Amino acid sequence: MELSKKFLHDRIVLVLITLIAIFVVVGVSVVLLRFDISKNPTTIVAYRPNISGSSYQSGKPIDIYSLAAYIAVTAVAAVVLSARIYTVKRSVSLFILSSAVFLLALATIVSNALISLQ
Repeated sequence: MELSKKFLHDRIVLVLITLIAIFVVVGVSVVLLRFDISKNPTTIVAYRPNISGSSYQSGKPIDIYSLAAYIAVTAVAAVVLSARIYTVKRSVSLFILSSAVFLLALATIVSNALISLQ
């Protein structure tokens, strides 16, 4: 993959990549440092108010750890896709990076909320 020099010299791209890096560090550290299996072998992984009975759905710890993997894969995929598309269309590349920032922010908020319910 040939990386365009303009991609790494574009200030907006650098700001978005910096935000992605910050959200990856915060999101993965929230999951890995705050989640404690010893408190409960099962954990709350979803809230569904329309299901009869308990609104909270329990799951295994791997469900929470998969959020950290999702954060990492989303960040890497967004940067790689954006770098490859930058030479063709700059605006699409910026859209990919900015939507990744939004997804990572949501994933960090959701993982923090699910861990807080533990």
